[in-house]
Amino acid sequence: MAQNISPSLIHEAKLGNKISIDRLSELVRDRLYAYIFRLTLDQNLTADLVQEMIIFMIQSINQLEHVDNFWGWLFRTALGKVQHHYRDQKRRKAIELSDAERRYIHHRATTDFNDGLSEMLRQELSDAVFTGMKRLKMKYRNILILRCFENLDYREIGVIMNCSELRSRVLFFRAKTSLRRQLAFHGFGKNYFLIALALFGVITTSAKASSATITAYSLEVGFTASLLAAFSTKIGIASAAIAAALAFTIPYEALVYIIPFACLAAVFLFFISMANLYGN
Repeated sequence: MAQNISPSLIHEAKLGNKISIDRLSELVRDRLYAYIFRLTLDQNLTADLVQEMIIFMIQSINQLEHVDNFWGWLFRTALGKVQHHYRDQKRRKAIELSDAERRYIHHRATTDFNDGLSEMLRQELSDAVFTGMKRLKMKYRNILILRCFENLDYREIGVIMNCSELRSRVLFFRAKTSLRRQLAFHGFGKNYFLIALALFGVITTSAKASSATITAYSLEVGFTASLLAAFSTKIGIASAAIAAALAFTIPYEALVYIIPFACLAAVFLFFISMANLYGN
């Protein structure tokens, strides 16, 4: 787990205390490294951006209004720097693992993770989750990081991602579903999901830091968010479209007989969409 930073240390750094600033810089480095590496999946870029972030923090911490918002402030800024980099460079991140990446991933998975899996299976799962994370949209990867590894609640995530709490829940639901599909593509069912996340957490920390514990509670999103996510899929939209089409194109007299069948069709399509979201 990330080392706690006392509000008093942040407050003293805000006042310009050099010893406090140096200590704060030392304490935030590992957690910033993990957050940025999980966003970029690029070690060299991560090292550069972490250094930029430390300099930014030292120069700008006096502008932080509330010490309780310290990590949210840093994460918002780091996310902006990552997005700015890719926007400026107009780069598309390579999806396939390079030989160097695979060696690094296998080394961390083999030496720093003990889950009862065979070494070969653990390496295959580490390849699958790392590649799967690469394939996710940046906003999906970000919300998985903030929820699963930074243990932030949905309100805090909404502030960082500039969206409502409900929106952050819906995004997390979609991100979780998307990653499950990526793992399923590589032959790993939903029973491997928690292990895969934990493995990804270990791989993407600095060597001297420990990863956050992934729990079933951190994966919960609530019924309302699940419902919204389901109906925003193509199948969910199709069910709503069918109902609307029936309402506007069929004579009023016939609606009495057809509406029950339309409702059944919509319910059927809804459960299909939910099965797709929760399935492998």
